[in-house]
Amino acid sequence: MIAFLRFLFVIPFGFVAACGAASFALLWPFVDLSGAKDGDPFFWLQIGLGFAAQAAQVGSTALVPWGAFVLATELLGWRSLIFHALAGLAAGFLTTRFAYAGALPHASVQTAMAVAGLAFALVYWIIAGRGAGRWRTATPARRPNEPITAPPAS
Repeated sequence: MIAFLRFLFVIPFGFVAACGAASFALLWPFVDLSGAKDGDPFFWLQIGLGFAAQAAQVGSTALVPWGAFVLATELLGWRSLIFHALAGLAAGFLTTRFAYAGALPHASVQTAMAVAGLAFALVYWIIAGRGAGRWRTATPARRPNEPITAPPAS
């Protein structure tokens, strides 16, 4: 039952939160906050909608590779922080290479993509990746009438 709830709630929530973190990492270096001084409420609405649209774009781009990654980590029990961080950096790097097809963008955009991949991976690890594969190693429940056996004497 715990495994079912993990796959139904924890992993999707980790994905959504990771998409939000990646969109923040992608857009924050390029946001101009000079409009905030005017007290315009539509400025903050525009910023919020921009981050939400970027999170949706990150989610649609990362859904299939992330699904394969989650399947591998859950089945193999890989829960290393270093592994997740390196996978996120590699994903950010490869996404930049594939998205721009040879003509690479400015270094600031490349850096933002790598940091977004890292942010995605770290937030996902914090929420769901730390427990990857633990559902497989659960000890079987003891039957009520089964005697408790002592460990063999050494």
